[in-house]
Amino acid sequence: MLNFKEMPLNELRKYVLKNRKDETAWKEFVSRPRPHATIVTTEISLEEQELILQQASSKMQN
Repeated sequence: MLNFKEMPLNELRKYVLKNRKDETAWKEFVSRPRPHATIVTTEISLEEQELILQQASSKMQN
């Protein structure tokens, strides 16, 4: 059995991409901190965000 906690993030990412049904690996992957991640905040409500996504999606389908 692989030790996902000891696996470097880039290797874990590759593993998860090849083994998409491995829930243990996925849970470890998403639990890892991302020091260079960009966090975006918004004052738009969740309902407004969903509406914007629906409108954008319908434009892409047309």
